[in-house]
Amino acid sequence: MGSVLNPTVPVDARQQVADAFNACVRRVVAAEWRDLSDMVRQRAAMIVADNVSAAFSALDEPQVEKSRAAVLAREQDGPASLLVPHGKRVSVHAAATQNALAMGWNELDEGYRKAVCHGGLYVLPALMAVAEQEGAAAQDVLRALTLGYELVTRVARAWSFVPIRIHPHALLAPVGAAAGIAILRRLPADEVLSAVAGACAMGMAGPFNQALQGVLVRNTWAAQGAAMGILAVDQAHAGIGGRASTPYDVYVTALGGSTDLPALTAEDEWAVASGYQKINACCQYAHSAIEAVQALLARDASLLGGEQISEIRVHAHPLAYPLDNRSPSTTLGAKFSVPHAVAAALVHGHGGAQAFDNASLSDPRIARLRNKVILEPFAEVRAWPQDRPATVTLTTPDGQVTQTCWSARGGPDRPLAQEDVWEKIRSLCDRHMPHAMPTLHALVSLAGGASSGATGTLDLQCSWNDWMRALTAA
Repeated sequence: MGSVLNPTVPVDARQQVADAFNACVRRVVAAEWRDLSDMVRQRAAMIVADNVSAAFSALDEPQVEKSRAAVLAREQDGPASLLVPHGKRVSVHAAATQNALAMGWNELDEGYRKAVCHGGLYVLPALMAVAEQEGAAAQDVLRALTLGYELVTRVARAWSFVPIRIHPHALLAPVGAAAGIAILRRLPADEVLSAVAGACAMGMAGPFNQALQGVLVRNTWAAQGAAMGILAVDQAHAGIGGRASTPYDVYVTALGGSTDLPALTAEDEWAVASGYQKINACCQYAHSAIEAVQALLARDASLLGGEQISEIRVHAHPLAYPLDNRSPSTTLGAKFSVPHAVAAALVHGHGGAQAFDNASLSDPRIARLRNKVILEPFAEVRAWPQDRPATVTLTTPDGQVTQTCWSARGGPDRPLAQEDVWEKIRSLCDRHMPHAMPTLHALVSLAGGASSGATGTLDLQCSWNDWMRALTAA
């Protein structure tokens, strides 16, 4: 009989998973830039563009402004840049945490479609800050992003929890941050493993329901994860880290998750190719419901505004079904509310930033429609990529209309048109950082194999400092 404090686990299973994790880390860190296709390189650069522009979109958010002001009041100079006009310089820790806070604030950052994981948000903030401090080349940053993204998404796929009780930002952000930094520094494989495994044990007890309730502490977990990732790498370098068995001990022994061993052993496409991009400024789980509403509006424009609608029935997939906040008090709560997402889409015709801003919380049209929503489980969810469907049925005096969306746009199965993605990025940059758009476009073009970018003077051998100066020029 196992100890109460250390319950017995099957030795063979634990060792098998540890061996697979060890092999996975070594296989990933061995990859060089030359081993990555132009498509993979370009996709990594698009993750930068997506997340940097998402950070710019949050510059005017009151809480983000106050947090940034507090940092700038005590830090006058440093080796890393905030994603703000003129790129104010602060410590690596401050840049990593503040940029992480901003990147995830508006729910416009990209994510990984095959697991519950925002790989770019977890890897990039700490990676970018350390890259500036150490004068790393842009090419090395993109390689570290690609490989770090691979490791954190492998962890996300390998261990799952039903129901989800701990938010992935809390659980996985330290893992992504540690992976990116350790790979950027080209640490020995043993040290990378020690850092990443140690970071698995440095996740936070961040309840998933805080997002559903709109509690803003949820937005701090990616920031805290960036700090923990930096610490995990520094400690591993000093000989203080985890073992190959640590992830199993965290996710299975301690948290009761289940393991999917092939997620660690499969040698399939790079994970950056399976990301999704957002047009809707909310949790991706609600996107299929928004698209179903938009399809109904396209069929009958008189439904726009929702005045004639007496009932809204939404059949939601298992991840979306718990998102049932009828009276969100924060924009975060609105972004994690299917009733709000559907109601706002009916009023505005889209799920963009306006549908989830502060004004939307008290909009009487949206409030009325939120309370007309009846959420029901989707009866027959299919395998990926049709695992996040929604059916929306609207009732009016003229009868009922119904629409099903099996998979929202933005994922690898239904990618957004590039012009739509760049239009989103432009709209997020324009207000404060209009010069960032051509710089991001140049980064993506060069990563994809173009001989020169729109900036003319920057290339992938230039230091990340040079790229950050161009991105934050005002």
